[in-house]
Amino acid sequence: MPLARPDRMRFTLHDETVGSTPLELPARRIWPIGLVVAVFFAVFAAIDWMQIAKLSSQNVRGVSDLMFVLFEAFWVLGWSVGVIVLGALTVLLLYYRESVRIRDGRLIHVPQLGPLKVVCEYDLSRLHNLRLQTSDRENSVRIRFDYDGRTTGIGDWMQRSQAEALIESIRRSAPQTDAPPSAPDQAGQMLQQQPSTIITRTGELSRTGSPRGSTADLNAGNSRKWVSALVLIAANALPLIGVLLFGWTISNVMVLYWAESAVIAAYTVLKMFVVGKWVAPFAALFFVGHFGGFMAGHFLFVYEFFVRGVGAAGPEPAVREALLGIFGPLWPALLALVVSHGVSFVVNFMGAREYEGTTLSDLMSAPYKRVVVMHLTVILGGMLVLVMKTPLAALVLLVLLKTLADWRAHAGEHAQKLGGVVKAAANQLTP
Repeated sequence: MPLARPDRMRFTLHDETVGSTPLELPARRIWPIGLVVAVFFAVFAAIDWMQIAKLSSQNVRGVSDLMFVLFEAFWVLGWSVGVIVLGALTVLLLYYRESVRIRDGRLIHVPQLGPLKVVCEYDLSRLHNLRLQTSDRENSVRIRFDYDGRTTGIGDWMQRSQAEALIESIRRSAPQTDAPPSAPDQAGQMLQQQPSTIITRTGELSRTGSPRGSTADLNAGNSRKWVSALVLIAANALPLIGVLLFGWTISNVMVLYWAESAVIAAYTVLKMFVVGKWVAPFAALFFVGHFGGFMAGHFLFVYEFFVRGVGAAGPEPAVREALLGIFGPLWPALLALVVSHGVSFVVNFMGAREYEGTTLSDLMSAPYKRVVVMHLTVILGGMLVLVMKTPLAALVLLVLLKTLADWRAHAGEHAQKLGGVVKAAANQLTP
């Protein structure tokens, strides 16, 4: 049976206990786990420190050296997130405590990890089958109960006499409730509610009472999708204009497409802060570390094969001079990419509320799916440009292939969200 979920759960550093009846719980001994985590923290922190010391001694003489340093720096950033989490867990586990109290007909269970308190509230009138769970150890039990069809408990293994006293205190505080209303009565109560208060996970009733996901909403969603798609096609047309009118070479096109991956990653971080809330900073740092290392390795490939060229002889130019020469001529196209993906962020993710039902895991994996498809197309097309004797025609073909791949990824990403809206509408309109 899955674990029960409390009615309310909040994280706080200050917990108000005035007016509550405290129930005494025996101390939970989890310090051995804290010591194990502390050992892992020490090992991870030592590795992190050695890598940071190695980075500080690096000598950057050219773009290739810079990419190697950036790859290691991003690796350290991602690794450091793990070190921070392990350090925090060490402190929290070594200072773990928990308490339980009753107030206003609610059972309030408060696990405390150092200064951080997790306040979990249960309605006593909905708490059923309060019981003792036995163990193989003599006279050792723990308290369990059912809540909304699921099961959970409070406290650790304890003496039977302590557990029985706690259960008796909880039972005395539980309100006497009448039989639950019949199904027709429940339906009547729901119909009497204001439409704006009935909310589902994937769709909600508007204040006028019409469900989200109706025909008007779907048409609006299609309009938003086409707006962002047209902006995306316009941004992808800039490389074609650059190739046909301004003499862009394969190196210009490859660098521009690499930069688009960086733009996608930047907007992904923004989406994480919309979805992840207090977890977002840790997830974003890990994502930047992991994806940043990928980007550094990819740029090294682009630089050595397409910018500097295979078999290039002589010393590399200085880093600042080389980067200005690479990105300077592309600034209008780079700006267009920022605007294009910005429109998609505002119109689709925020305006069409795609953030509803989106998880941090979905956000972290999405850029890889899109970037891998896009860059496989770009790299294969780039190889074609190097082989063909008519580079202009090959460059045009490369831009068209990449635009097609980008369009398919864009359409697939937003079609999945639109399907969720359609499903929600069908669920709401079905009697």
